Amino acid sequence: MEPQERWRARYAGMRPGWVPSTTIYRRLVDERLHEGGRILDVGCGHTELLRDALARTGRSYGVDLDGVALRKNITIRHTAVATAEALPFIDGAFDLVVMAWVVEHLDRPVIVFREIDRVLAPGGRVLFLTPNAWNYNAWLIRLIPNAFHAFFTRKLYGRDRSDTYPTRYRMNSLGRIESSLSRLGFERERVVMNGDPTYVTFNAT
Repeated sequence: MEPQERWRARYAGMRPGWVPSTTIYRRLVDERLHEGGRILDVGCGHTELLRDALARTGRSYGVDLDGVALRKNITIRHTAVATAEALPFIDGAFDLVVMAWVVEHLDRPVIVFREIDRVLAPGGRVLFLTPNAWNYNAWLIRLIPNAFHAFFTRKLYGRDRSDTYPTRYRMNSLGRIESSLSRLGFERERVVMNGDPTYVTFNAT
């Protein structure tokens, strides 16, 4: 178990009723991915966050800029090194597009969501997990220059330097999400605001 997941488990024990954002995300994906459904994970990397959900379909696809990370991903059936701004798929290819901890890193999020809209089939859905720009965690991260993010990522989460990417926060408030996506023709189905203080946990005191 990664260090941050251990802190989340400990915090959940201290705050009955609190559920980690990753758990909520997995549940929402589970609810929306039917057997045999076509799913695209944008920025999937090497993680197995959606392992159980993806096991129900042989039509799972993932894209990431990091080819080394993709080679380590044994959960997704089909992977490709690609940018989210130019997805290598035909129009209407997917029933569900998902992104975990990706939106905050996008330079041009509107272009990315326009691409997502293109590859979604009629009635398809997009589901993403991302920090709230107005949360104090995000403000703390903004105060730290990107050049130092790798150091803190390794110390706080035990992740390698290669798992650290520059943060932009260009569409990370509810207002920006609503205004940007509504202009692209998306309709909001559900928004879940869920605080996670373990994101910047330093020690047990």
